[in-house]
Amino acid sequence: MDTFFAPPARAEPDELQRQYDAFRNYHCTGMVNSLPALVLVLNAARQIVFANKSFLGLVRASRMEDILGQRPGEALNCVHASAGPGGCGTSVFCSECGAVRSILASIEGRLGTEECHLLRQDGACMEALDLLVTAVPFELNGDAFTVFSIMDISHQNRRRALERIFFHDIMNTAGGLKGLLEMLKDEVPPHLREDIGVLHISFERMLDEIAAQRQLMAAEAGELEVRAITLKSSDVLQAVRDIYRRHDAALGKLLELSEDTAVVWLETDYTLLLRVLGNMVKNALEATAQGGRVVLGCADEGEEAVFWVRNEAVMNASTLLNVFKRSFSTKGLGRGLGTYSMKLLGERYLGGQVSFTSRDGEGTVFRIRLPLRPPSVD
Repeated sequence: MDTFFAPPARAEPDELQRQYDAFRNYHCTGMVNSLPALVLVLNAARQIVFANKSFLGLVRASRMEDILGQRPGEALNCVHASAGPGGCGTSVFCSECGAVRSILASIEGRLGTEECHLLRQDGACMEALDLLVTAVPFELNGDAFTVFSIMDISHQNRRRALERIFFHDIMNTAGGLKGLLEMLKDEVPPHLREDIGVLHISFERMLDEIAAQRQLMAAEAGELEVRAITLKSSDVLQAVRDIYRRHDAALGKLLELSEDTAVVWLETDYTLLLRVLGNMVKNALEATAQGGRVVLGCADEGEEAVFWVRNEAVMNASTLLNVFKRSFSTKGLGRGLGTYSMKLLGERYLGGQVSFTSRDGEGTVFRIRLPLRPPSVD
């Protein structure tokens, strides 16, 4: 029998029954049946010899015998399952199928993980599924099998697509309004210019908050790009101070550069470093009482630069144990991403080390220790 991709041959009925019986009596069957994940066991011909209850429920099979010997695409009613001469895996479309590719990798003795974008016919309806599939080689009684697990990531992918559209559209809209305000600054009557200036600053902050959220989501998804350039530490610190001296949290407080700040040249991503230091400064300002000081600086430690932000407050014991957790905040619900994003951006993307100390007499100091040149540049 011809094929356009994967081998078309199938096991003989007696062989298939023997394999099914081996897994039906296997001691782990009960445990696998209790899992909410979709799990199949496939033989070397990519045929189903075991399916857990979650998978049977998805394909509306009342018993295992209803799908015994089928291939995954056939059981799932993939629209291309019958397009090839040998069924699932043998059509021209199957060469682009992540499920088939991962199974073939497992048959060759390698773990295979792929995304699979599948169109299935569910009764009268066409359904699109985005699946994350993993195929793992497994041996039982001298026979080679594949344990094939399926995770539905359709909602995750759909949400990410909607997020990208949302951020793109709202940034364009807000950016356009900000530009319009810049044009109006010199056109409005003098008594309204101060109000236009306040609106302009508000739009700047809104754009910055939107950009920060988009950046964080991209970072968590592993999609953030790092663009390293040569920077002067004093320029970075000055930029951070200029931005946050006008912030609402800085009202009635001092934001200063340390007198003994070192001037260090380093290669890193300016935008990401500004974001990390900005979160440090904003948190420090919010923790500082009226009339208090927040100081920022940089130390030269040979092959590393250490940026730091200090405020006079001291954390309580509970806060000390929860810093850097994703949703922990002392400021109420919906907060808690600031310290988490410092850690994520500073360590995963800038290759540094983010830490803090909080002691009586010293106050709270957040630090990011960065190599002068990122590892990828060497």
